[in-house]
Amino acid sequence: MFPQQNDKLQVMSHAVVGFPSLDENEQAIASLVASGVHLIELQVPFSDPVADGHTLVNACYDALKNGGSLRATLDLCAKVSRQHPEASFILMSYLNPLYRYGLERLFRDAAAAGFKGMIIPDMPVEQLEPYIPLLDELGLAPILMVTPNTPDERVARIANSARGMVYVVSRMGVTGKQTQWGDVFHAYVARIRNYTDLPLAVGFGIQSADDLKALTGTAEVAAFCSKYIEWQREDGSDAAARKMKTLLEDAELL
Repeated sequence: MFPQQNDKLQVMSHAVVGFPSLDENEQAIASLVASGVHLIELQVPFSDPVADGHTLVNACYDALKNGGSLRATLDLCAKVSRQHPEASFILMSYLNPLYRYGLERLFRDAAAAGFKGMIIPDMPVEQLEPYIPLLDELGLAPILMVTPNTPDERVARIANSARGMVYVVSRMGVTGKQTQWGDVFHAYVARIRNYTDLPLAVGFGIQSADDLKALTGTAEVAAFCSKYIEWQREDGSDAAARKMKTLLEDAELL
């Protein structure tokens, strides 16, 4: 399901539910899995995705017009988790749609649909902590985020509640912009490792095989999301999956 600390780097990629269309999501995911990606976020489209850059903002806008929703996301996971047992699907959503649905109801329904984890960028750890026993019972891993300006005492609190992996936001800002993997970044990752034995997933700004090579040996998961969605928009889902396979081959991850 999720890697262990010090495992070989894996790529986690992305689907915005309703983009390019609800009908295409299922086939796009099948192509992604066939390309070698076994960690896939299913994003509930939202009108104000504040941590996302223009690529994902525009995909969410299109997805909402196409009928993308939390309900559609649960239904899609119920299908693809049965079709691809070798893959782990992660619910990615901002808090508002989940809160309106009802958090306890959502957690139970997400686990029943086959989700193995969830990323909720704007849900603070304090709000999540009361649900940890239920999430452990359901086998639904809360994947919590840290950023470069998260203070040590808060990193410790986040690490205590995280399950599956810790999501290391590589830099300040939004998704989609190139990131530099220099000494400052490596010191930041080393600081986070002081507080957890969980594998680390690095996201924001991963765009090339060189980026993946730079993260090999530093993290266990690389979130390659915005660039894949950009490929989907420009070339279609099948071509995007072929590019993903080439990317993994070039990075020596297959």
